[in-house]
Amino acid sequence: MKKKIILGITAALLAAAVGTGFAVPLNLSEPANEPAEGIKPFSSSSQIGCNYYRIPAMITAKDGTIVASIDARYAGTNDSPNDIDIAVSYSTDNAQTWSEPSLALSFDEWQHQKNILKTTGSLFNKKSSSAIDTSLLVDNKTGRIFLLVDAFPPESGAMFSEQSSGYTEIDGKKYLMLRKKGEKDYNYTVRENGIIYDKNGEKTEYSLNSKNELFKNSEPLTVRQKKLGYWYYLPYGIPTSEKVPMNIMYDNALFQPMKTSYLYLLYSDDNGKTWSEPIDLNKQVKPNDAGFMGVCPGRGLQIAQGDNAGRLLFTTYFIDPETGAQKFTSIYSDDHGTTWSMGNPIVLDEEIGNMSETQLVEMPDGSIMSFSRSTKGNVTSSYSSDGGVTWGKPQAETEIPLSEGGCMVSAINYTGKIDGKDAILLSAPAGNGRKNGFIYVGLITETANADKPYEIDWKYKKEITPAETYFAYSCMTQLPNGDIAILYEEANTAQTVDTVVLKTFSVSELCETAI
Repeated sequence: MKKKIILGITAALLAAAVGTGFAVPLNLSEPANEPAEGIKPFSSSSQIGCNYYRIPAMITAKDGTIVASIDARYAGTNDSPNDIDIAVSYSTDNAQTWSEPSLALSFDEWQHQKNILKTTGSLFNKKSSSAIDTSLLVDNKTGRIFLLVDAFPPESGAMFSEQSSGYTEIDGKKYLMLRKKGEKDYNYTVRENGIIYDKNGEKTEYSLNSKNELFKNSEPLTVRQKKLGYWYYLPYGIPTSEKVPMNIMYDNALFQPMKTSYLYLLYSDDNGKTWSEPIDLNKQVKPNDAGFMGVCPGRGLQIAQGDNAGRLLFTTYFIDPETGAQKFTSIYSDDHGTTWSMGNPIVLDEEIGNMSETQLVEMPDGSIMSFSRSTKGNVTSSYSSDGGVTWGKPQAETEIPLSEGGCMVSAINYTGKIDGKDAILLSAPAGNGRKNGFIYVGLITETANADKPYEIDWKYKKEITPAETYFAYSCMTQLPNGDIAILYEEANTAQTVDTVVLKTFSVSELCETAI
């Protein structure tokens, strides 16, 4: 009886808080860590008002500007479902100073707050839509920079994605499916000019703009913005007086899409200063039998040589809903990003296991090598001779250890020669628990194997963090002055603040220690 009384009191308090804005206890604490030392393009002091950042991406624009993107995780460091937006920053002085971050993609149903949360990792906002895991790619012919990101409706994420592209085909055209709030089935479709049609194929009075914001009879609809509160470990929403445009990705929207993963593509034509509205690529590349199809964070690749010169590639990966197996594929464009196609997924090898988050480098003839996160203790690789459409037999890079359970790796081509040869750079944590980060230098060497005419001779390594210091996700880029910048997470525990740090190294520093 006492338990029921306590639960009743708790429910009453929460109801009062939601109805009146009365403040109940927030789960606050001191930061979970000491800040990392180094340059911080994204930090708790940024004007976007976020304490928690994860998953860095970085690239060098055609004009030499360094552009970085990252998850701004407003409700703690958890993955989706959570309140996560995408922040960007840029540098014009070889990554030494950075612009004030801005939000390239933001969902505004929840008020951005700057609470310092306890380190349990159990605090997050599953009722929020989210954008997570960015990858950057520059078209060196046009100068346009692309940003690919996962977008999720509330209460969905990598492990909570329905099997669907979110689109249905009518008269040979694919249209986004929507469900009206309170209904079970997705009986509505978004058609030409953003007009929403009902199940009978008739126009409704509702429509969407290019931001997925809802209108009724051409008048914009709004929702009341909510503020996140906690009753110890129980999150809840407090409606505020602020009204924001109603987006179909919001929990309180009148129409909502399927709860699956969506690939959103943005682009910048001014070297990262401003960004386009998102373009949903699911219609072009996501199979209908896929649940989660997500971005491999870091950076994409534009092929410079060979038959596929000019091709733009991003890597994505799937999680099999039945087996949990993870395998990567590529999506590619041969028309400077106007249209996209999906290549064939990697065929997994039992000895190699999962190959999920993957980065690409180019060989001298325009063929491609991939380097993937795996769970077998080493970085794994594969080779493609057809521009990323198909992939050869996976193999373990036995010289490159990888933390147990795996971690994203960064891999880039080096512009220039090392020891007289073309070279690539790869960063990854070697120690348990995502600690002890290294940058490895590999020399591209020719083989007599027609199926795989190149291999990597791993020649040098540079320790970035000591054996007991964290090194999780990372991304490298080559600076205009020839040095290498690496943006990485010096953390792998929940609710860490100011642990995403940038450091730079000369090539001679990277080659001081032989493997």
